[in-house]
Amino acid sequence: MASTDEIEASSSREDEVSCMASPCRRGRHEARAAPGDLDERAAPEGRDMTQRKRDGQALRESEERFRLTFENAPIGMAIVGLDGRFIRVNHVFCEIVGYAVDELSRLRFQDITHADDVDADVGLVERLRRGEIPRYQLAKRYVHKNGTIIPVLLHASVVRDEKGEPIHYIAQVEDVTARRRAEEERERLLAQLDTERRTLQTIFDSAPVPLLLIDRSGAERVLANPHAIELTGGAAARSQYLGRLRRADGTPVPLDELPSSRAMRGETIPGEEIVVAGADGSCRTFLMAAAPLRDSAGKVTGAVVAGEDVSPLKELARMREEWTSIIAHDLRQPITNIVLRASQLAKQPQSSDKAQHILASAMQLNRMISDLLDVSRLESHRLDLRHAEVDLPALIRATVDRTADATRGHRVDVEVLDGIPPLLADPGRLEQVLTNLLSNAAKYGAPETPIRIAVERRGGEALVAVENEGQGIAPEELPKLFGRYYRAREVKAGGAAGLGLGLYIVRGLIEAHGGRIWAESAPGKTTFQFTLPLP
Repeated sequence: MASTDEIEASSSREDEVSCMASPCRRGRHEARAAPGDLDERAAPEGRDMTQRKRDGQALRESEERFRLTFENAPIGMAIVGLDGRFIRVNHVFCEIVGYAVDELSRLRFQDITHADDVDADVGLVERLRRGEIPRYQLAKRYVHKNGTIIPVLLHASVVRDEKGEPIHYIAQVEDVTARRRAEEERERLLAQLDTERRTLQTIFDSAPVPLLLIDRSGAERVLANPHAIELTGGAAARSQYLGRLRRADGTPVPLDELPSSRAMRGETIPGEEIVVAGADGSCRTFLMAAAPLRDSAGKVTGAVVAGEDVSPLKELARMREEWTSIIAHDLRQPITNIVLRASQLAKQPQSSDKAQHILASAMQLNRMISDLLDVSRLESHRLDLRHAEVDLPALIRATVDRTADATRGHRVDVEVLDGIPPLLADPGRLEQVLTNLLSNAAKYGAPETPIRIAVERRGGEALVAVENEGQGIAPEELPKLFGRYYRAREVKAGGAAGLGLGLYIVRGLIEAHGGRIWAESAPGKTTFQFTLPLP
């Protein structure tokens, strides 16, 4: 096919020949053309020449558009000969495989294809050439010039002439390295997620305590591990086993007050006693803890509930309280007789110091029995307070006078900082608290040092502080002072008698009055403080 320039050159020469034709030649035809006749003959030729120019221009523009499209395609493009050699490639294809254009012109596609993928690619190319398939897509690998393996997605088709004979192949290549890495990462994460899911499922199923998961991401579902199925009876909804649940006092638990319901409102429940009735009519007590489950945005989507069967512990506590109560009650009568007889002996003129020792020991044993009874009442919630109107400063001064023997060797100062109105309390129990604190202050204070009692009003409370001077209490022991049977190291080392129940009972009595108690200590000074609510 002639190029556009050749067509234009031929047209110019024809025009020149026409214009330069001699008159003699024209006269030989014995006819001279009129100007109008010449115009009529020249018009078709001019229109034909203009059309040819337009066609040439359109061809050039089409070729330029193809070149720009081919070169600037966002994926690799290649025209491949029937022998597999690269005829033309764009710059993206060169970037994918790492070869320059002139280097690729000397190579076949088989030369840069991974050895394990050559047969599959060649087989598809042959089927394409024979017309068995119009096109194909193949995930394959190229070998980069630097030796690295490049995963690609190849789209190939064939260009045929008017007779249907193949001329060359067209290849579109997409580098899927990033996609492959993303897929591999996704598969790795999915595998990791599956492993974690199976681990969590194993932990959930094998946990030695009942576990419940309440899922509210859609319709509410209850998932229970084997231990929890014993509680729920395998019910899929909480409403189906709600009737089996009771509070510790035996009252029913409404659905919206269940630990799981409160957790789904955002609360965290560290432990709450729930009594669960079994199918056989037996009851077991569980300590239930619950916490909310949240999604990545922090929205509550459910709750997790864990239970601990404390029925054996409750039974042991009941038996201990019963034993304590029985022993204390049965010991009280003989101890009372011993105290009475020892008191009578001590009053005899001929009595020796031995009677005084018997009396002191019996009184100490009587106090221990009283402590055991008080602990039993506190822990079984059977402590009865006899409230009356109490003048707290007057009660403190009277208690100081009555404990003069216990605080002998120490001056006791009482300071009332503010006017304290009368309050409602059990005066006998408050005197028990003050007596214990004054006895401790005298026992563990340095000899001949004063004991100070300060009373003041702070907001809606009366604050009482009992301070003594002495060695002080180690910081790590302060939180343990009010524990049951706890005795500080110095006390045990000194051989002081006692059960370690005094401060435990004091705390129980103050809390029963709605107050608080705590201790502060520094080298040379220890202070016990408690509050009582004012009316």
